Amino acid sequence: MRENTACIMNFGCQMNEYESLTVTKMLDKAGYELISSVDQAELVIFNTCTVRDNADEKIWNRLSSLVPQKRKNKSKKIGIMGCMVEAQREVFLQKHPEIDFLISPVELPQISKVLRDLTARSYEEYSTYELMLDEKAKFPFRTYMPIQTGCNFNCSYCIVPAVKGREVNISPDEIFEKLDSLVSKGVKEITLLGQTINSYTYEDIKFADLLEMTAQRYEGVWIRFLTSHPILFDERIIDVVAKYDNLCSYFHIPSQSGNSRILKAMKRGYTREKYLGLIAKMREIEDVCISTDMICGFPSETEEEFEDSLSMMREIGYETAFMFYYSERKDTPAGKMEDSIPVSVRKDRLARMIDQQLSMQGEVYKKFIGKTYKVLVENNARKGENTLKARNAGNLPVIFEGDKSLIGTFVNVRIDSVTSHTLLGSLQG
Repeated sequence: MRENTACIMNFGCQMNEYESLTVTKMLDKAGYELISSVDQAELVIFNTCTVRDNADEKIWNRLSSLVPQKRKNKSKKIGIMGCMVEAQREVFLQKHPEIDFLISPVELPQISKVLRDLTARSYEEYSTYELMLDEKAKFPFRTYMPIQTGCNFNCSYCIVPAVKGREVNISPDEIFEKLDSLVSKGVKEITLLGQTINSYTYEDIKFADLLEMTAQRYEGVWIRFLTSHPILFDERIIDVVAKYDNLCSYFHIPSQSGNSRILKAMKRGYTREKYLGLIAKMREIEDVCISTDMICGFPSETEEEFEDSLSMMREIGYETAFMFYYSERKDTPAGKMEDSIPVSVRKDRLARMIDQQLSMQGEVYKKFIGKTYKVLVENNARKGENTLKARNAGNLPVIFEGDKSLIGTFVNVRIDSVTSHTLLGSLQG
């Protein structure tokens, strides 16, 4: 173990990434060297997710090897933050009483006090670091802006409302005050975050209003948003995205299933037909890219109903899909449902769904060949000298040859070929 070192491991969504980055900046200012090894770090913090079983298992597996280290070396500190704390606080206390602190999402603003008491170091308040541009970050020209916390929906499979609380929306004045500072320091891309972001309302300002205000205020800066609920996705949002060049033509719009009976059991509030109608409206935007979340093996899902999901995915032709097999979550309605699908069947359906999506993506991406797109250069690509990785407005990865001085800038790239994951192109003058 190395003294004066800290490691934060992040699990879960973009909101978790944002929170982890904020705590990282606090630790850096307090004098810690940030490292990637949980074994070598003096202070280890896990930012947890509890939406799916595999995230939980990763945490328990890490702790099973990490806690014995702490028993041998009392100066090693371990903290857990995030959604698992809210859902399983007592389990943590029973299984690993050696853990030094547990902080749920609603308790996060208190982390500076908790760390002060634990390490006898001086920490500024969490809010001091919130959304400051991190020059050490991998992509200092991109930022997340949470505009909403919590969720008012009650999807039968989801534990998020229980661990995140009811929906709270941040005022436009507060949002823009923070973004003004970031944009002045060189931010080129903003991603607005919310659990069901299109439900945003502040006084008489709806999400479409906020989106338009943001586009007008930050011309030349790309604006994205995550994650939307289909039931609240009105056509005005689509119209606003189509109107402004700096609003990225990308929608992440989870369906979860392609069968109306299963959607009703999930308490999603829409049918397959209504969802397809929404997608058709989105497709009217030129070169729009659409991604989704899909769950297979929900309780009582028949093979025919699973096939409905596959057929809908074929009909839509998603550019990207995030696919999972159903995980039981304690204290959710779905967790108490009968007719549970065997895990082996769930895994088999997931494998088939992934195979179909990947085989389709290569064909879907061919529509981009021969076209030139504005992209934001992120970093060096993993392979090839002078090869760069970028993303287009549709959030698709683009690989091309170019000098590393282009990182953090917008350039134009012509798409020459594609794979099932990536667009391959050449830099245009």
